Amino acid sequence: MTVRAVVLPGTPLLVPGAAGAATVLEEEREAALAALGRLVDGVPGDGSVPVVVVAPGTPLPAGPVRGPARASLAAAGVADAWVDPTWAAATRHDDRPVAGVAASVGLLALAGAGWAGPVEVLEVGGQDAAAARAAGAALARRGARVVVMDDPRLAAPAGVLDGLGLPGDDADARAASPVRAGATSAVRWYDDGPAPSAGSGVSR
Repeated sequence: MTVRAVVLPGTPLLVPGAAGAATVLEEEREAALAALGRLVDGVPGDGSVPVVVVAPGTPLPAGPVRGPARASLAAAGVADAWVDPTWAAATRHDDRPVAGVAASVGLLALAGAGWAGPVEVLEVGGQDAAAARAAGAALARRGARVVVMDDPRLAAPAGVLDGLGLPGDDADARAASPVRAGATSAVRWYDDGPAPSAGSGVSR
């Protein structure tokens, strides 16, 4: 089954090293890496199948920002040197603009899952559901594999899923982790298999 989208909690604490020596969100991190591995499984590294991180952000007046970007959690007070070396591969593109914090978490997680191919970043206004829905629809037409950075306080993540043709209420999602203290949402993914019955989220 092809995984079309993965939803991750948009918190820097998902990134190993972001909390210093403290151990946090281990279950969510493991679930995220497993789900992202499924997302990019079989995807060629030449960009012919787009891999896109969509995150709440501050779009330019001309519309949402799209393109390659460098990950950095500096705005959240996390130095690149603190990040796990495997994940930190996403910080080493000095010729690219710096992504926002939520998008950076997605970029870092993809690197942590072993993805070394191209990644686009698309940042949309956190409360602009219409723009997010349009962005999701455009990505669906391109056949993109999408990482959606979630924040239940904002309208954009659900709008992106709606545009992709996926339910924002996770009725057809595969649940990969519970929502626990420190996480803004659960890790979940959407594939092209039959929808799970009510209450039957698949644990990975």
